Amino acid sequence: MSAGHAHEELHHLADRLSPDQARRLLRSAKTDRELAEAADEEPSKPVRRRRLSIAGIGASGAGDLSERVEGLLAERFNRSV
Repeated sequence: MSAGHAHEELHHLADRLSPDQARRLLRSAKTDRELAEAADEEPSKPVRRRRLSIAGIGASGAGDLSERVEGLLAERFNRSV
């Protein structure tokens, strides 16, 4: 497993944790000598913001779907608007 892959996998895991699980994982990381040093360091560069995994999921290429939502729902459920 490459370092980049492990880094992304860790991010995905953190996104799925409940708040209690996140606190437990953080506490565990801070008790590991090597990991605790990294946790206590100030970031040397700005934190890279990750994109939401759902971003763009509704992109249809057919214009603004929110303007046509009633028609699309009616079409889906075979009703007239």
